[in-house]
Amino acid sequence: MQKQAPEIFQLPLASLKLAGLPPSTDAGFEEAVVAHYALQYGAKGWTAAVVVSGGMVRVLAVPQQGIEPKAYLLGLLRHGYIEDALPGLEAMYGMVDDPDICFNYGVALSELGRVADSLPPLNKCLNLDPAYDNAAIAVGVSLSKLERYDEAEVVLKAAAKIQPENALVKQNLAATLARAGKFAEALPYFRQAASLAPNNPAVLMGLANCLDSMDAHRKEALTVYKDLVKRFPDSQFAENATQILNRAGQADLRKVVDGGYRPDAVEYMIGAMKRFAEIPHEQVGRAVMEIAQLGQAGLEINNPLKRYSLTNLDGDFSGLQLLCYMHVGMALFNPEMDCGSGLQREFEIAKGMAGSVAKKK
Repeated sequence: MQKQAPEIFQLPLASLKLAGLPPSTDAGFEEAVVAHYALQYGAKGWTAAVVVSGGMVRVLAVPQQGIEPKAYLLGLLRHGYIEDALPGLEAMYGMVDDPDICFNYGVALSELGRVADSLPPLNKCLNLDPAYDNAAIAVGVSLSKLERYDEAEVVLKAAAKIQPENALVKQNLAATLARAGKFAEALPYFRQAASLAPNNPAVLMGLANCLDSMDAHRKEALTVYKDLVKRFPDSQFAENATQILNRAGQADLRKVVDGGYRPDAVEYMIGAMKRFAEIPHEQVGRAVMEIAQLGQAGLEINNPLKRYSLTNLDGDFSGLQLLCYMHVGMALFNPEMDCGSGLQREFEIAKGMAGSVAKKK
């Protein structure tokens, strides 16, 4: 037989509209409320705990073949149903002094954006169980979200001493220091977190962003961004990392010519226009998509010795050449689209030059 879920809720006494209750000003009102819910669930064969305090009635009712209440709520949280678990956590928080309930209630509040409200239950958890290390971490995270960085730093550094091999502690401490603008202090903790959790793209993104915030480490930052895109192409961070790599590539393009246009890019684009005019439109589309996929890992546009090959287009290409081919190909399909290559100036020059050659013929 499948076990039934418990019912856990709380209601303001002022909102109750139950038949047979005495006036709320009556001395026996609260006892009548307790009796009402106890009898209601007792009639169904359920076991019910009813508590009235602080202007609220809290009810925890379990059927005979029911799931244990705390296990039920923690199960909801494990499966990501935070909003569904919150009312039950809130009710149990007001009924029992349980560190697990306090911790999970606090974390749920923080996850749902009620960060300031998360601190009392998290601190209560630590009062009940000072060794509840995850609660200390959660307090630090909430303080950091509230931009109380100095307090968060103290809490998270203490947690890092207790759990030196905990990647989550190192990651949150590093992120807190970075948010406070202390990038040099944050960097060692990001490196430690990346060493402890090498397969966590969030840690790699934090490390790359921290490196990118310091001039002396920008080259290493690009390496980490490329590694992230290559290893975790489907992660939520890959698109952002790709955009950062593209912007860095555009800046490098302009540095090479001191802000002017690149004649080599113009020549590549003229070549692309001629070549694409000789092959089917569908093949152009496939080639453009293939270049775009290569670009997700970062094309070495200023290294002519680095060569690439395509399945959909014969030849041996440099990174800059492929970028030019992609720009021309995308413009064929949508002239108004900005492909983000940073080569629009070169494209306009190439169009003009290609047009002049065509007229002479």
